[in-house]
Amino acid sequence: MALQDSILKLNGKVGDLSFFKTKNGYQARAKGGVSADRIKNDPGYKRTRENMAEFGEVCSTSKKIRDVLRSMILQTHDTKMASRLTSRVYKMMKADTTSVRGERKVELSSFGLLRDFNFNDAAPLSNTLFVKPIPAIDRVTGVVDVTIPEIFSEVHLTSPKGATHFCMTAGAALVNLDEQVEESLCLMATSNFQAIKENLIETVLTSTLPPNATGVIMVVFGISFYQEVNTLMYPMNNGSYNALCTIAIDLP
Repeated sequence: MALQDSILKLNGKVGDLSFFKTKNGYQARAKGGVSADRIKNDPGYKRTRENMAEFGEVCSTSKKIRDVLRSMILQTHDTKMASRLTSRVYKMMKADTTSVRGERKVELSSFGLLRDFNFNDAAPLSNTLFVKPIPAIDRVTGVVDVTIPEIFSEVHLTSPKGATHFCMTAGAALVNLDEQVEESLCLMATSNFQAIKENLIETVLTSTLPPNATGVIMVVFGISFYQEVNTLMYPMNNGSYNALCTIAIDLP
């Protein structure tokens, strides 16, 4: 890799050379690397092919989970959430102790490893709400209840400066890695806006999934903060203070 020592600083490609800017200045490098055909067929790259196959499995599953929970994840803001989730899913794949290397899969039985995963690392639920939401899952009826004990805001809640209100959301997600078997979906139950200076009585948030579902049921709970201005509620800092965490996993 070479530095560009010239009045003209280039960006882009010229022939086999690529020009680009980094924090260390403008640089250039020649096109290189192993051909895709060699990686695909050369016996010396068998381990690489195995790693690529498993990495693809992990990324596909991680994206599936993010897609199912998208409506809830959008309430938060964590630029590293996707990579953290992928790292957790990689541990789920390693729970497959029967398949050979390169053919290991993420199985539904490993979804318990997603319990207590915080989708916003800057605002863990345990550091935001100091009472525990209590989930109850009835797979036969599909009813998912989340009971939040009485909240005394000054004692049980950590809110960002400037916030005047908060609301709570319980998401019940049905996750199937094979959509031909059963469609994945996420249902949300949201509380009313609650003034931070006021106490909140015990609250139950209920969602109803399809009865006798065969996929994994994930229960995700979140708290979002707002500032009231002229009767309108504005999210605080684009959701960067909002907590969202997996509080229960029910395996089929």
